[in-house]
Amino acid sequence: MDLSVDWDRCQGHGKCYLTAPELFQPDENDDWGRAAVLIPVVNESDTATFARAREAVSQCPEFAIQLGSSVPAE
Repeated sequence: MDLSVDWDRCQGHGKCYLTAPELFQPDENDDWGRAAVLIPVVNESDTATFARAREAVSQCPEFAIQLGSSVPAE
């Protein structure tokens, strides 16, 4: 499934990269600390990574993270 961050919504709280550092990190070119996606496609058969992606989606206070079969590009 595609994983992305909507930068128009992201406020740089950092919950995604604290929850799933293997999937997200602060974007090095952004002064706000908004998230960069490290793995833009998450395979559902990788149950541990998929669960972490779903947890990051649920932890985002701005609802900026999308996980789906066709999500908009960053």
